[in-house]
Amino acid sequence: MDDWAHRIHIPLTTAAALNSIYSRAHAWFEALKLTLVREHKWSEVPTADHRLLFSLETSSIRRSSTGIAAGPKLRLQLPIQASSFFSPERRVQWQMVFHSDIFDTLRKMCPPVRDILNLLQCLLTGLLTISFEERLPDATYRTIRGLPPLEWMIQNKKELTKIFGHEHYQALARASGDTKTSFKLESVPH
Repeated sequence: MDDWAHRIHIPLTTAAALNSIYSRAHAWFEALKLTLVREHKWSEVPTADHRLLFSLETSSIRRSSTGIAAGPKLRLQLPIQASSFFSPERRVQWQMVFHSDIFDTLRKMCPPVRDILNLLQCLLTGLLTISFEERLPDATYRTIRGLPPLEWMIQNKKELTKIFGHEHYQALARASGDTKTSFKLESVPH
């Protein structure tokens, strides 16, 4: 995250401040959860984990030739506190959520999933990135996007300003609109 903070010219904040900003996003996360349940056939999953804001699941998008789900159910969980994303004992839990088909594939087909990812990218810039790898004869090139597209930022200005405040929103939007700050290119020689 420190690398991305320097890249986008927005300094890192304290854990308490991050949790405060994240808590202002709860209402939007809850609204997106309801949209997933009502319009996209997700189900709420009862959980005894009091640290979760919500836990949802849906059937796998992969299907057998007969149309039966060909994989485990996809589970989407978000914590109440942003600091949970940095907890070593919860690392596997978050990897299972963010490295699954939910964000790899469903974000392209399901607007609420895309909105959750984009909002998390604003809240935790550099922690959740989208990568595209291209293998060429001389090297593998990885393009990494650390912020949502500027169009999304503009469409959601009102909600984002409520969460971040006007100044911080402007800095995020400015960084999002500049490919030098919102994207990073890495190359690994063969």
